[in-house]
Amino acid sequence: MSLSKQLLILISFIFFIVFSVSFLLSIDNIKSYLEVESEIHVQDTATSLGLSLSPHMVDEQDPILRTMMNAIFDTGYYKEMRLVNVDGDDLIKLTNPARIEGVPSWLLTLVPMKTATAVSEISSGWSISGTLYVSSNPGYGYLKLYQQGKATLTYSLLLFFCAVVLLVFALRMTLRSLKDIEKQATEISSGQFTVIKKLPWTLEVRNVAKSMNSMSDKIGGMISRLNGKLESLSDNLKRDPLTGLFNQSTFDEDFKHSLAAGDTGYAAFIKIDELAKIAKDQGNQSVDQLLIEFATLLNSIELNGMTTYRLYGSEFALLCPKIEQKELSGLANKLQNAISELASSYSIDDLVHIGIARYDRTSEFNKLMPALLEAYEQAKNIGNNAYFVKEDIDSSMTDLEWKAAILSCIENNTPEITFTAQAYDFRGKKEVKVMEEAFTVVKDHQGTSLSIGTFFSMAQEFDLVEEMDKCIVNKIISLMEETKHSTPVTINLSMVSVSSVDFKSWLQSRLATSTLKHELLAFSVTAYSAAKDLTAFANFSVFVKSFGATTLLKRYSSDIIAVDMLKDLHIDYVRLARDLTSDIRGNSSKPDFLELMQEVSSLLDIKVLAEGVTADDDFKAVKKIGLFGISR
Repeated sequence: MSLSKQLLILISFIFFIVFSVSFLLSIDNIKSYLEVESEIHVQDTATSLGLSLSPHMVDEQDPILRTMMNAIFDTGYYKEMRLVNVDGDDLIKLTNPARIEGVPSWLLTLVPMKTATAVSEISSGWSISGTLYVSSNPGYGYLKLYQQGKATLTYSLLLFFCAVVLLVFALRMTLRSLKDIEKQATEISSGQFTVIKKLPWTLEVRNVAKSMNSMSDKIGGMISRLNGKLESLSDNLKRDPLTGLFNQSTFDEDFKHSLAAGDTGYAAFIKIDELAKIAKDQGNQSVDQLLIEFATLLNSIELNGMTTYRLYGSEFALLCPKIEQKELSGLANKLQNAISELASSYSIDDLVHIGIARYDRTSEFNKLMPALLEAYEQAKNIGNNAYFVKEDIDSSMTDLEWKAAILSCIENNTPEITFTAQAYDFRGKKEVKVMEEAFTVVKDHQGTSLSIGTFFSMAQEFDLVEEMDKCIVNKIISLMEETKHSTPVTINLSMVSVSSVDFKSWLQSRLATSTLKHELLAFSVTAYSAAKDLTAFANFSVFVKSFGATTLLKRYSSDIIAVDMLKDLHIDYVRLARDLTSDIRGNSSKPDFLELMQEVSSLLDIKVLAEGVTADDDFKAVKKIGLFGISR
């Protein structure tokens, strides 16, 4: 029950008690007053009438006696008048049994009034000649009592109505401020650190609003500072500490993203040959200086979209999505000339060799590195600081074959679903399974498993990814219903489906017929994909929350989506990128990053999951930090 209703009921109850007591006391006082007034009135009447009748009591049959009594009795204020002689015989008796109109019968029963009777002895000379009895008519008293009570009740109700109207107005003014504070508290709990600009006029509520504003500013500031630290740590985790170039894990992730986006471009593998010999001849300091200068050289090459990496030791890489062959030739020649100049400064003729491979939407990630190494070996056979371009990474299927496989998968409902990556909460005495992922396996007509990344990339190319998502989601839900699943399951979706009104409508209809608890469904999108349209993903999160399901952001790192933006996405889970929870001891920034991530997510009420923590040392470190779920 709302506070306004509680106050209205309380005040109405108090008013009822006060009014009832006041009303009853008022009625009783009026009744007592009327009874006393009646006694005085009939006594005065009996005395004055007795004196008037005294001269005529010599003749008991004198008609003037009745005439005088009738004149007084006909006013209606008397119930009975009786004149008796000295022997006790009634000489004249007048009665008025009629009720006063307008007085309800229940009033006569509930509020009985005493009938006042006055007695006056009549003298004739020195002797008593008779006695006069006068009784009042209580009907007039009841009428006056009823009119007074009705007027009191009417004006009291009118005052009560006016008081309620005034109270409602005052409550609205006060409670509107409380609603603003409630809204602010809700927004703070969801990560929106807003402040109330228009402070309420009620002193106590105003002080509460000021406290809430202060708390919101402090938490928001703390989140902002933590986010800055996370961004710095995240950037350090993705870069080589010596050269400042991106590292191996970043190269792998970027290439996967490029494939998922359907890009056509080139990747280059560059290796400084005989680095060990250079270290022996010129010392480790010279080697470090060479690596730094070489990194600077790579960064100096201006080409839109090109990213440079140091993979390991003397191995470097370039990723050039959306570059044409003509641009590549110019880049390779420019790079070769710059490397030759650098080599001469170290008195080295043959410094590096470069292997370049072309990739497109049909390429598979696990075939890139072998192709680059093959091109590198070819470059070594060409000459000093030479490069070789391999124009294609072997693809097992043509575009038409991919399309046929996708259509067959949808029409025949052939995706195979397995539940993997079981994550457990290790924070309590007993480990509890908190999440697992629905992994999809697709095969061609020969039963050979296909790369799921390439499969969905091609499905998106042929505008079939939404139908594919519907097929897979339906199969996952059906399987969960059959197995009576009780653990939340991550269901991966494409941003095409997340942004589609038709897919949302289909999903709502499918869940309406499902016997599965909706909170067991965690719809997932990669952080890289979600970053392309955060508004669409946030709207989808709100949509699935409306019927009890949840959302998860996978492969998350703060350089893709800033931590302070997570609050706007309305997500329930974050699953960290694998490289953030691997080789933790080998990188001092990772423990700090994970601790900060856990702290920020707790403030934003987001559960953090770590995936694929295989090494025991890494598992111990992650467990100590206290993440919500860890999968091994």
